[in-house]
Amino acid sequence: MKIGYLGPEGTFSQLAAKKYASGADVLVQYPSIAELAIAANNNHVDAAVLPIENSLEGGVNTTLDFLAFDCDLIICAEILLKISQSILSNSETVTKIYSHPQPIGQCGRYISQNYGSVSIVFTASTAQAAQLAAKEEGAAAIGSDALADIYGLKVVARGIEDVRTNTTRFVVVRKNAAPARGADKTSIVFSVSDKPGALYKMLSIFDIFEINMVKIESRPAKTALGAYVFFVDINGSVEDERVCKALELIKYKSTFFKNLGSYKEDKNG
Repeated sequence: MKIGYLGPEGTFSQLAAKKYASGADVLVQYPSIAELAIAANNNHVDAAVLPIENSLEGGVNTTLDFLAFDCDLIICAEILLKISQSILSNSETVTKIYSHPQPIGQCGRYISQNYGSVSIVFTASTAQAAQLAAKEEGAAAIGSDALADIYGLKVVARGIEDVRTNTTRFVVVRKNAAPARGADKTSIVFSVSDKPGALYKMLSIFDIFEINMVKIESRPAKTALGAYVFFVDINGSVEDERVCKALELIKYKSTFFKNLGSYKEDKNG
């Protein structure tokens, strides 16, 4: 099986892909989340590993938007990966820091205390940041220790994330996937009419069917200012009768609805 991940080599996405893959699978890197999602949607890879949520920075908006609007992909698994960030550089004096926006946000306190006047440059991945830092005098990158060995950098400081429990949630998506065997978690996205109490009434459906909602997150619907879609994770599978009936009712009452898949929760992250 060909499994796509956000490259280049050394990203946390690659580590998540390795955690999911079997020894016979082939890992294929893509330079951006958009290209990775499109590759899976067009069947250029059998599955893609996408970062969807971080415990410090929240949802990964690009992934959420592609799942909701731009692709027809199904979540078939999730992977929790504990994240520890390091600052990597070959320069004694750092004047510029490269990294993906998520790690920059995860390490905001350390950066402000130690590099408050340094220029911050966002990159498509932590691995790309390491590549750039390795070629530029006065530059550093924020990413995993593994990047230091791959791109010839020195580890200046380890564990610079603001919270030690920093964890990123990845989802494995496929173009066509049945509910995973033993699935105990389901993700959906929907929107409601612009009426008082519309969202409250929609969410009360989960209470009626005694279904536990574990997450809700909103994103702009991209149709008008003030219009939103809501991403919801619940316990249970669409193969469970209660979940199936609840989702049928939500779909009926929604102005937009998409079942993103039922899969097995990762409890060992």
